[in-house]
Amino acid sequence: MSPIEYLNGVAQAHHARLISSAGVVAVYGVRPPSPSGAPVPEIILEVSRLADTVTVKERLPILLPAFCAERHINTDGSFCLYWGEVEPSGITSTEDAEAWWGKVLTFILRQRSASALRRWPGKADARAHGSTAARFQALAEENAAALGPRFLTTLRDDRLRLKKRGPNRIALIRDGRRMFTVLKSEKRVMSLRQRCKCDEADNLRLPMASCGSHRRELADLVINLEGWSRSEKAFYDYLRSIDQACCGTMDDCPLAMPQKGKV
Repeated sequence: MSPIEYLNGVAQAHHARLISSAGVVAVYGVRPPSPSGAPVPEIILEVSRLADTVTVKERLPILLPAFCAERHINTDGSFCLYWGEVEPSGITSTEDAEAWWGKVLTFILRQRSASALRRWPGKADARAHGSTAARFQALAEENAAALGPRFLTTLRDDRLRLKKRGPNRIALIRDGRRMFTVLKSEKRVMSLRQRCKCDEADNLRLPMASCGSHRRELADLVINLEGWSRSEKAFYDYLRSIDQACCGTMDDCPLAMPQKGKV
């Protein structure tokens, strides 16, 4: 069976009706119910087979923008449903098809929220823009996970910031307070005698130098966060270079913000 055939088999159970299916393209009307029970419009999706997976977009940009990086809609209108760096996207079974429809329904529900809130809901699940930035995000999350689940939650809740402290030093800031500083050229934490920043630091009372591999994880975390930030900036710079305009539906969209030196 093809990916589209698997999707057809479970579409009805996922609030989707098949409108047409011809070869490698299928069209569905999808209407996930509102939690409040209020009537909601049907969105018409076009699904195209690509090897053992599919791409999906709104057939005509009526309910959604034609493009919006902040809403995870690519320049060709396709939805960004999978994190390609770590998530398999092939549809080779009924289970894969059910998981795909689940992602689509979640995506549509979040689009409704984004339209109302003018920001992307589910911040902890959001993925970086561009494949390079996404790889840095994956690495940063691995570093944070090694430091404990609370530390990982801090990262995913967007509570960490970086601050340059000279040409070769980067400080990690949590909730407005500096945690430690990394010497970028040597990829190491300065002042290893300070207490580790992992979840167990208060219990173990160990300095970074003696807390397993955490000094390396902390240094790598800062390096990967810096790469993530730099790569996302490059992603938006590229969009500007091809004259990609902001759709105007999201507050604080980088595309809507003037560049330095421009009005």
